[in-house]
Amino acid sequence: MKISMKLNVSAEYLFQRLVDTVIYDVKQETGQELTVADLNGLSYATKLDRQTKADLSVIKVVPDQSYHIQVETDGYVKREAYELTALAADLVQVEYSEQSFAKRQVSKLKEFFFKPIAQSIRRRNFMKLLKEIEVGY
Repeated sequence: MKISMKLNVSAEYLFQRLVDTVIYDVKQETGQELTVADLNGLSYATKLDRQTKADLSVIKVVPDQSYHIQVETDGYVKREAYELTALAADLVQVEYSEQSFAKRQVSKLKEFFFKPIAQSIRRRNFMKLLKEIEVGY
């Protein structure tokens, strides 16, 4: 899934909102207080919900430009990439891409049937989230 969108916020502001979630999650899970400089190559265990444990890895961090993560559970691996291009002081182009890979045959079957619906919902929710970030700017 790929989403491209322009937002009326600075690249710095949007980047910070994106990485704040991981920084907060790391503090909740490990007690460590990290900065953006500490994120590159970081891996830690977290919970997605009450039953689902995941390993989250920060693959790439370029402040105010790029943020890539990988989430791995027992059933799937998901990679997310955010590429930010500052077009003006308060205008940024966001390029979001997501790839999912099912590990188990049952997960592959579920993915085959439900992926189009799930992608549509995730796309709508992600665009809504970006708009909320823009409104909060």
